[in-house]
This record gives sequence, C-alpha cells and structure tokens, in this order.
Amino acid sequence: MSMAAGPLRSLIDALSDEARRAEAAGELARALGAAYLLVYVEDKELRLLLPAPGMPKTLSAGPRWRAFLADCREPGDHAAAVDIEGQEFVAHARVTEHCALVLVGDKKIAFPEDFEVALPLLCAVLRAQQAMAIERAEASDARAAAAKAHQLAKALDAARGAAAELNHQLRSEHQRKDEFLAMLAHELRNPLAPMTSAIEIIRRAPERDAVLLDRQLAVMTRQLHQLTHLVDDLLDVSRVSRGLIELRLEVLRLDDLLAASLDASRPLVESRGHRVRVVEAPAPLHVHGDRVRLTQVFSNLLNNAAKYTPPGGEIELAVLQDGAQACIRISDTGVGIPKEMLGSIFEMFTQVPGSLDRAPGGLGIGLTLVRMLVDSHGGSVRAESAGPNQGSTFHVLLPLIPAPVDDAPKDAAGKSGQLHARVMVVDDNVDAAQSLAEILRLMGADVSVAHDGAHALELAQALGQPDIVLLDIGLPGMDGYATAREWRRRFGESTNLHALTGYGTPEDKRRTAQAGFNGHLVKPVSFEQLQELLASAGVAVQQ
Repeated sequence: MSMAAGPLRSLIDALSDEARRAEAAGELARALGAAYLLVYVEDKELRLLLPAPGMPKTLSAGPRWRAFLADCREPGDHAAAVDIEGQEFVAHARVTEHCALVLVGDKKIAFPEDFEVALPLLCAVLRAQQAMAIERAEASDARAAAAKAHQLAKALDAARGAAAELNHQLRSEHQRKDEFLAMLAHELRNPLAPMTSAIEIIRRAPERDAVLLDRQLAVMTRQLHQLTHLVDDLLDVSRVSRGLIELRLEVLRLDDLLAASLDASRPLVESRGHRVRVVEAPAPLHVHGDRVRLTQVFSNLLNNAAKYTPPGGEIELAVLQDGAQACIRISDTGVGIPKEMLGSIFEMFTQVPGSLDRAPGGLGIGLTLVRMLVDSHGGSVRAESAGPNQGSTFHVLLPLIPAPVDDAPKDAAGKSGQLHARVMVVDDNVDAAQSLAEILRLMGADVSVAHDGAHALELAQALGQPDIVLLDIGLPGMDGYATAREWRRRFGESTNLHALTGYGTPEDKRRTAQAGFNGHLVKPVSFEQLQELLASAGVAVQQ
C-alpha cells in the first residue's frame, strides 16, 4: 500500500513525540497495511527491548514473539512468524543500535525508504526520552527518599526525645523506689524496736509488777497494730493493682459512712488537738459501694489531714451533691503540697518533700491506695493546694444512686447458747499456734492444738469433734486443703472449718471453699474477728 511522501514523513515525525506516538504508530500501521507498528528501545541495565515511552506496555503474545524480540537485540532486519492476541502473524523488524521498529501483518511488510533516514534520528530521540524518563524517575525516587528520610529523621528525633523522657521517668521512679524501700525498712523497724524492748522488760520485770506488765503490753499492742497496718497497706496496694480486691457492694448512706470514717480517725485527730468541722448535705446521699473499702478511703484522707497538719489545726469534712455525683471534700490547714507535685501525688513511691515525708507512721502509699479504691468504685479523686504551708483539699467524686425505699437497719440480735466453744488450732508454727490458743482460752474457749493435719485428725477422733477448727493451709505433709477434705470425709459437716492463711485473694477463697472450709481468715487474725467467730458458735465471749 502506497502513501504520499508528505503525510508519511509527518507520521514518522509524529513517532518522535511521546504524547502522539501510539496514535501515529496506529495510523502508520494502517497506511502500510499492517496490523501493528511497534516501537522498542533497549534498556542497557536489563539488556532487554522494552516498549518506547508512550507505547502500550503490554502485549498478549506467545513464546514465538518473545523469541523474536530476543533476536531483535542484534542490528539489522529480522522476520519471523509470531502469535499475537491468539492469531498468527509475520513480524518484520528494522533494528539499529538500541532501537527497533516492528511491523506485524499477515505477511512480511517492507519498510518505506523514508524509514531508512528517519530511524537513526528516531532512535536518538527515543534514547534521549528514555534517559529523561529515567532521570525523572530517579529524581522522583530521590524526592520520595528525601521525604522519607526527613520523616524518619523526625521520627528518630521524636523517639530519642521519648526515650530520654522515659529514661528520666525510670530514673526518677527508681530513685523514688529506693527512697520508698529505705522508708519501708525504717517504718518496719520503728514498731519492732519498742516491741523488742517491751519483751526484754517483761522477761526481766518482777513477777507481780502488774502496772509495769500492763504498760509494756499496751506498748506492744500499739506497735503491733501499727506494724499490721503497714503490712495491710502494702498488701492492699498489691491486690488492688492486680485486680484481686473483691468489692462487697451495697447501698450506703454517705453520712453514716463518713461518721464511721471519722470515728476511725478520731484518736489521731484528737491526739494532735485538731478541730473538725463537718458540713452535711441538705438531704441524705446514697452510693453503691463496699463499706469497708470506702471507710478505708476516707479514714486514710482524714488521717493524712491529721498527720500533716501542725497540732491545733483545722480539718473540714464536707459533703455536697454535684449533679449525678456526690462530692466529699476533706480540707486541712497543714503543710500543703507543692504545685509541681499535684499531678503525681497519687503515684506509687511519690513523696512530697519537706514535712510530708517525715510524717509519723506511714509509707507514703496511702494516697495510691485511695486512688485505686475510688477508681474501682467508678469515681475519681483529685488534690488541690496553693503550695507549701497553705493547706490542702482532697475531692472524692462517687456516682450517686436513688435513695432506697426502705433504709431501716436490719435486726442484729445475736445468738445465745453454750458458754464454752471447743476450738482446735492447727498450725505448724508452734509460737503462732500457742499464742492464738492462749487468746482463745482468755476469751472463754476450750482449745486443743495440733501442728500437722494427721495429728489434728487423730485428736478429733480421740477427744471428739470441736465446734471450730482454725486450720493453717501451709502444713507439712498433708496440707490444709487435704486435711479439710479428709475431715469432711470422716466427720461430715458438723464442724466449722476455717482456713488460716496469709493469702486472701478471691482465688484463694475459692480454693478453700472447694476444699470444704466454711470460712477464710487472713493472718494475723484480729481479736474482733475471733469474737465474731466465737459469737457465731453461740459463745459468751469474755472481754
């Protein structure tokens, strides 16, 4: 098929224009009677012929076409039968250095003479366009890499800043922990020293000096109470932080709850000569909470106010309604809190410098426990202070619930019955078993003692079943769980078995219940707990 020289040259010239290349190739193919006119340029790195910029990048062709293109890497004319789009064609290629023009048709189609002149020029243009495309791609890659590097640099700077801040926090926390451990050692030694002295005085005192003995016993009682309080605080923080505190929720009147908290703190408040002002809400407010734990929260805050306020100070306990919440506000005229410490005052190991860290009888973890317990009730707590020696105010917010229809107290009439309960104490710690037995005898109980599970079972078989068994869990040989199961197998359900252990998590209580225990007591057992235990058995307890 012939074509005028002018239009033909125009179309060949159009092959040099990347934007018009595909359209011009199609028109040239039709003018020359071909199905396709394809333009290729060699990629020097890949050593492959690739479609020139502007040409279609894909072509559905078979293996003969790929073999043909491989042959076209050599300059000259190449012709071969090929398969494209599922049809068989004849491909004729004119190849110069690094470029190829391919005519595909039903038969071999010759290139017009104008191609002989235009091909070297076209090839030069194609190589230049390829180089520009590579440069554009490399420039784009470089810009993307630079942007990525900038982002990475910013991220690295941010990570370094975060690491530095974390490192600072870790150093600060480590320092606070060291200070806390030093204070813990100091506070634990404080009650031990007078207790040791009291024991030595009792050992050396005249036998009938009752006044001296009573005085030393009072010292030991106070110091033992302080030591127990310290350990309880540590255990409570540990249990609450691990979610092991089991809240016994009930409907509570805030005025009753706060009155109980104030009663618990009254000895300390009065010993320091403070004046307490109570501001009640206009109407009774009710919350859903654990009576023991919330009393612990408010007595901790009242104790803090008493300890950290110079003698003769003022403390205010106010209750008000704030929307759907109750706000309990405890204010004092004490040493205050530096503003920079307000954000961390509830954190573990945090100590306010100055007077606070020298306050008597505390580890500085009370506020941590307060926050944890308030959080567990769905509330919040915050501290306010104008600074050192300006006093402080703690706000506790708790969700309110509607007032119950019947808030009358339940009948608390006790049981009456036998004068003496039979109690067995089973503990491999001889001193602990004997001292507990002596207390129970002083309270009017008949007490037997065993130091392992097998002996306890033998005693029950020989002497008859006791009314109450206080059974240690960590016994040698047959442990407390196994002893309880064997007891139930032999003697049935008539005896009240109470686990005596240093562990008090819900899981521990579940295990003792499964083993057949009626109750779970955490060491050390208080006099009040023993009173309740004996009263439940119908015993008239001696005070």
